[in-house]
Amino acid sequence: MWATRAAAVFVLGVAIAFGGDRAPDEAAEADRACAAELARWQLSSADSLLDRPAAPAQKWTNPSAGRVYGHTYVWLDRGRPAAVGCLYRYFDPYQSLNGELVALTGSQLVAKKDDKVIWEPQTKWEWHPLPGAATPAAGGPQRLIQMRAIADECKVELLDKRNTIKGDSQTPRLLTTPIYRYDFAKSKPLDGALFAYVIGTDPELLLLLECDTSAAAPEWRFGVGRLNRDHVKLRRKGGTAWEGPAIVGGYENEPTEAYHFFPLALREGAKK
Repeated sequence: MWATRAAAVFVLGVAIAFGGDRAPDEAAEADRACAAELARWQLSSADSLLDRPAAPAQKWTNPSAGRVYGHTYVWLDRGRPAAVGCLYRYFDPYQSLNGELVALTGSQLVAKKDDKVIWEPQTKWEWHPLPGAATPAAGGPQRLIQMRAIADECKVELLDKRNTIKGDSQTPRLLTTPIYRYDFAKSKPLDGALFAYVIGTDPELLLLLECDTSAAAPEWRFGVGRLNRDHVKLRRKGGTAWEGPAIVGGYENEPTEAYHFFPLALREGAKK
């Protein structure tokens, strides 16, 4: 009885904090805004056009940052994640539509909006070894279990400055279901999965795990894509496996960087 009441109060409190009865309408407006914006973008890798994602890999919210609703998209190149992008609509404390892109395995990536180049990262994707990780299993389901275990033993530390100048220490949690799982029929002999570490359900850091099943001695390897401009660390087995310094400077960072944030214009008549 008390548990039921407590749960009801908690859900009600979250709904009120996040916009109450406005949430469904705001989420629907965000869906429309993100879909309309996505249609204006085209990505290519090594001069080959990448198929525009047919649907978001993930829809997310982040009540700690405000009333915001976002979509995460994955662009693929021969079954591998070449780049990831987020589009998100703020209703409070801002009225805005924003985007961000991060380069993963794609080479010579170019992102165009309405045929104008917006992003052309010059940094090179880096793979890192995973000392002590189990040898990749023979079967796909077993490999997914291994990847989940690797992702779970990694922890993320974020100094989040969205709400304070000094920053809040955050530990984004792992979504145990990857936001993208390789289609082995297209990526073979490579297999892998893309995991997200989130606040609310908002991805802050991406962990890409991959192995070459055709290698004489297959091994797991990892790469990282950030979706936040603040200082962030990926820790594993007590040590720092990867670290990204805070991106300093203007509101909109350089379009040649692996991670690019950019503001977008709201259409006329957008709900406030």
